[in-house]
Amino acid sequence: MRQKKRIIFLLTGAMFLAGCGAGNSVSAVENSKTPGTAEAEEAAAEETAGDLSGGLDPSDMFTDRDREIGYDEEMSARILLADDQSTCDSDAVQIDGNTITITDEGTYILSGELTDGMVVVDAQDTDKVQLVLGGVKITSAQSAAVYVRSADKVFVTTASDSENILTNGGTYTAIDENNIDAVIFSKDDLTLNGSGTLTIQAKAGHGVVSKDDLVLTSGVYEIEAEKHGLSGKDSVRIADGTYNIVSGKDGIHASNEEDTSLGFIYIAGGSFEISAADDGMHADSALRIDGGTIHVAESYEGLEGLSIDITGGDIDVTASDDGLNAAGGNDSSGFKGGGGDIFAAEEGAAICISGGTLHVNASGDGIDSNGALTISGGETYVSGPTNGANGSVDFNGEGVITGGIFAAAGSAGMAQNFGSSSTQGVLMVTVDTQAAESVISLRDSSGNEMISWTADKEYASVIVSCPEIVQGETYTLAAGSSTQEITMDTLVYGSGMGGQRGGAAGKGGMGGRPDGSMPGRGGMKGQMGEAPEGTAPDPDERMKELPDGAVPGQEGQINEIPDGTVPGQEDQVNEIPDGTIPDQEGTLNSIPQGENLQI
Repeated sequence: MRQKKRIIFLLTGAMFLAGCGAGNSVSAVENSKTPGTAEAEEAAAEETAGDLSGGLDPSDMFTDRDREIGYDEEMSARILLADDQSTCDSDAVQIDGNTITITDEGTYILSGELTDGMVVVDAQDTDKVQLVLGGVKITSAQSAAVYVRSADKVFVTTASDSENILTNGGTYTAIDENNIDAVIFSKDDLTLNGSGTLTIQAKAGHGVVSKDDLVLTSGVYEIEAEKHGLSGKDSVRIADGTYNIVSGKDGIHASNEEDTSLGFIYIAGGSFEISAADDGMHADSALRIDGGTIHVAESYEGLEGLSIDITGGDIDVTASDDGLNAAGGNDSSGFKGGGGDIFAAEEGAAICISGGTLHVNASGDGIDSNGALTISGGETYVSGPTNGANGSVDFNGEGVITGGIFAAAGSAGMAQNFGSSSTQGVLMVTVDTQAAESVISLRDSSGNEMISWTADKEYASVIVSCPEIVQGETYTLAAGSSTQEITMDTLVYGSGMGGQRGGAAGKGGMGGRPDGSMPGRGGMKGQMGEAPEGTAPDPDERMKELPDGAVPGQEGQINEIPDGTVPGQEDQVNEIPDGTIPDQEGTLNSIPQGENLQI
């Protein structure tokens, strides 16, 4: 059984993940629709949702009514819940045993308890309905506790200081044509807000699902779900609040298979503490971070989206696979060979870092883009993998650095440097394996310290870049016990042995000079071993000729690759039987007939 993941959100900052919209000025106390400017703005916000082609404006992502938690008690209908004795004096509320159905626009204040029942909103598709939870406890043994069958938009508001609990008993039995699979399930736009606490317990299925936009602007939420905690088809947008999510799949999930411009996550304020068995944050399309504090203490992949754009914030990610992963689809945790995806660059995939501070500790690739990687600002520090099948940086398109501070350390086997289109100096070198917690520093010819950073894990490859690096100057790089003087003959110093990939320096693990020479075993002490064509250094600095069909081993040894085999995770050669592929750890899995390989 998959281990459940715990996600805790304490939202206080200013951060968002991708999307667009427009504001309005609809008051939460309005109980009837009045045509006019406010309503037009509300409609405009909904119609423009998902248009990711233009600039993003955080002020346009939430309407005034999304944020408004007030309501007029005198103009609201009261629903008192009790097993087989629920009451309400509104003609818009139908009571059938423990099923409460709301059929008209308005504000409804709920209190009481149902041990096996549900509240259904079945209004016109032009109606806005507000449900105020004023201390309720609803369990639905075989369906949703709150089910929005039809409405324009529903607001679920927790009353001040109230404690509310919604629960599913562990199964979902169909009651109509809709596939209800969450404690709160909505076919239409859904907003959660308030100043109370809402506890959601999904023994089966998801916590909260909206088949349109899911918006959360305030409140305290305790969510435990067998699958996703929060899920929106078009988008998930969070403005503020406190979130503690335990889920068997993604804590926050956005996916739209019909429209690739939708399925985005947008967070406008936040300090996050995340521990996840799967992805820390997953969006099928765009993931954008402009600020806030994000700490992903545990995850499979930390941050994942087709595109990842970081312009600000304080972000710390720990991942058992990739720290940042730009790839399309529901999950890209399928076969990856040699630390990178085996397929060509993916359209729309990109990682752009232009601000903020990012720390990554990843056992897979530190930063992995199925397309381009661009660093233009901020501070980025990557403790990459210790195994040779991954790298601290991996991209299938072009890798460019034009600004900011960048430091990465990891294994040398698949090391990859930025490409020649970079306009800021960057250097990559291979070193003797250095211990975890050893300091990496770069000094100029006058001894001034330009970069100083402590790597989290042991490493054998180092990449550093900062605006002060100038072509033609000489610098001293200290990595643990090793020191080397480097003259920047070009802005991009050192490359992998694997050749060019999409215009960027290739992989292979040997940092060196642009002229093709490379450091020997003691290279960090300044010695340089010349690499004759067709040879590679061994651990004792001797050069060994590369036979046809051979590659350097993990420590520089040459291993021949027999026909029909691939290197294993630790550079062992494993035969590939017909109809199988290596998995993430290098073992072989059979591909059943008719099934597709996922990335």
